[in-house]
Amino acid sequence: MKHIEVYNAKLHNLKNITTKIPKQQLIVVTGISGSGKSSFIFDTLHHEGQRLYLEALGISHDVLHYDSFDMIQGLSPTIAVQQRTVSNLNPRSVVGTATRLLNLMALIYVNEGVEKGSGQTETSLREYVPGMFMFNSPHGSCPACSGRGTITEVNIAKILPPDSESIETWHQFAYEFPQHKKEEKEYVTKRFDNFISCYNLAPETPFSQLSGEARDVFLHYRPKRTQSKGNLIFYGVNVVIEEKLKKVNLQQLPDLHITRPCTRCHGYRIGDRALAITLENNHIGQLCRMDVLGLTAFFQHYLAVRPHTAFVVHLIKEILSKLACMETVGLSYLNLYREIPSLSGGEIQRLHIMSHLSAKVDSIIYIFDEPTAGLHEVEKAKIIESFQSLKQQGNTVIVVEHDESVIRQAEYIIDFGPKAGQEGGTIVYQGDYANFLDSAESITAKYLLHKPMPPKEYAGIVDASTPRLSIRNAQTNNLKNINVDIPLQSIVGICGLSGSGKSSLMIDTLIPKLQAALKARAPGNKRSDETETEADTVTARAEAELEGAGNIDGFVVVTQQLARRHENSIVATFLGVWEPIRHIFSTQEEAAAQQFTKGHFSFNSMGSCPMCNGYGHIKRWLSQLVFSEECPSCQGKRFKDEVLRVKYKQRSIADILGMSVAEAQAFFQDHPKISNLLTAIEEMGMGYIHLGQSLTTLSGGEVQRLKLARELGKSGKVNYLYILDEPTVGLSYYDAEKLLMILSKLVAGKHSVILIEHDPYVLSYCDYLIELGPGAGHKGGEVVAAGTPEEVKKNAGSMIGPFLE
Repeated sequence: MKHIEVYNAKLHNLKNITTKIPKQQLIVVTGISGSGKSSFIFDTLHHEGQRLYLEALGISHDVLHYDSFDMIQGLSPTIAVQQRTVSNLNPRSVVGTATRLLNLMALIYVNEGVEKGSGQTETSLREYVPGMFMFNSPHGSCPACSGRGTITEVNIAKILPPDSESIETWHQFAYEFPQHKKEEKEYVTKRFDNFISCYNLAPETPFSQLSGEARDVFLHYRPKRTQSKGNLIFYGVNVVIEEKLKKVNLQQLPDLHITRPCTRCHGYRIGDRALAITLENNHIGQLCRMDVLGLTAFFQHYLAVRPHTAFVVHLIKEILSKLACMETVGLSYLNLYREIPSLSGGEIQRLHIMSHLSAKVDSIIYIFDEPTAGLHEVEKAKIIESFQSLKQQGNTVIVVEHDESVIRQAEYIIDFGPKAGQEGGTIVYQGDYANFLDSAESITAKYLLHKPMPPKEYAGIVDASTPRLSIRNAQTNNLKNINVDIPLQSIVGICGLSGSGKSSLMIDTLIPKLQAALKARAPGNKRSDETETEADTVTARAEAELEGAGNIDGFVVVTQQLARRHENSIVATFLGVWEPIRHIFSTQEEAAAQQFTKGHFSFNSMGSCPMCNGYGHIKRWLSQLVFSEECPSCQGKRFKDEVLRVKYKQRSIADILGMSVAEAQAFFQDHPKISNLLTAIEEMGMGYIHLGQSLTTLSGGEVQRLKLARELGKSGKVNYLYILDEPTVGLSYYDAEKLLMILSKLVAGKHSVILIEHDPYVLSYCDYLIELGPGAGHKGGEVVAAGTPEEVKKNAGSMIGPFLE
């Protein structure tokens, strides 16, 4: 069939959509957030394509949706590359393993590596295996760091008492840690008495006065297992604390970790034998530290400089092909040891696109979710070329996208709307780009014709009197000893190519320096920042000086990442409205009669359905595939029957979870604590998401707006700095306009806003721009332009200037 035919698609807010979609074309699906795009493309088309493929393989498929449509014809196998918030990513997964480049390079080292000092590739190397050159293999990982390249240690010295304190105080501290409750057990006193009598010391002896031997024993001694006479029965202070640390959550003890490069492998992750084998005087660890452009140059030279076997020539050409695909998708600044959890949602998705570009298969339906997220305007042309390449191989390419440059290149456009939630769920336009602009119903088309700038609720003037944060001599990562002045009480845009140094300047330099400055200002107090960080991500050491931190009272970092969260973490919990809602239900007459507490209205606690444990579904595993079917006991409602019988305004607790934010805001109008938080979400254009929606189903852009709305729903903050990392991911121009209006309100309230951003529409609205570049990786790290959007537009060295409104 030349078309995909869909009859009566009705999942979520879709209103019985019946349509034909052409195959082997570049199709762009657009519409405002919540209009039904994902429900139709991912949850209907992709799921059905997956089901048909599994059925053809003879695999049971009765756990997938049957009621989301009447019939779909003409589907080929589908591959969906979505941009979702991913938790629990393995930090041992790096770009080199995800792309299989590391495997290919290991094979070349096995075949042609030269042993240091021998100049030979023969005999001895033939006994080597590829795993010897791979840090994830027991044959190749550095034994000191287990292939991580870094050693993480607990910095116990940071928490110990001053050297001037008595050894009795030190000993008490160790046994009272971390609760700081006095330890009354007799054996503790006995052990200390053993130590002081052994070394003829007094309890009040200052730690600083211990001899070298006594100090070593006092800190590190552990008695032998044999309890023979003459053994000192005493446990060193560090030994006691280390044992206690094994039983506590280290995330509750900030600043205790030291992460440093492994001294044995010098951060290269591999063992001594692999470090001794080279190609052109480079071991495999050195190649893995090169960026894509540098690695491409190396293998082009290596291919030409000497003869190779046909097998090695094939390997080198395959490596160069994969590297060329990485450059095509705008990832030329990455190196092969870059950890996957440190990548943004857009970067991870482009890594997936790269793997499909190099696969060269046909008759597939590829579905991409905002592939241009995180790309500069000048980088988008290569991504669009890659879609054309996939299509020319005989595939159908469906792109869910808001970006104007991608929409313009579409052969076929499907626009959902007209609005979000219950006001969406229909196709308002199907056809080519030229006729799309004439569509009267399409909000997207109106914004493509004219993008109105919302009025600012403040002066928006940056001059000499504007307070500033000043970063001096920044050298973090690729930053080239730069000085940057950031105006406050305004909206500042940080722009530049992918990999030009934006995150190095903001995330890896400004944030750590602000944390240190605010902590020094209020020692012993609760942290003044409110960031969420992934525990596995190693934060770069900020190499810079910061001036002007006294001009703000605190800061909030709003990224697309979620700290580790369970799939049972829901929107209502994240926003802080779930507890007051459960309290309301626990005070109803029926609840009081049953002696129900708040815990009974939690699907993670006493109220959960015993069959599905509150998930609402039962999971089945088939190798790496996971399927879910509705729980037959609670019919997906998550709770016990007796809990569901308790009603508030004729609604059960499960009914509340099924409400959209917009519905819940109206329902809880008489509870300001709940309705105020929900109003902030609605103003953000996210009234369509549901209170019971799992956080793991949200896109990176949705997570970010949810975080921002949660912060705005809180009261009491004054003179705060808000740092947003690519806030327009997932936003149509309609939604971006709403975001700008909220940011304007923040600045009008004497706050400051920094946006790491690519979108020319948003950058044009900023009061001040700082552009980094001129290129990516080692070619970036400099300030190429700074000033108002009008000034940057006139700057001949600016890459973003020609695209500004």
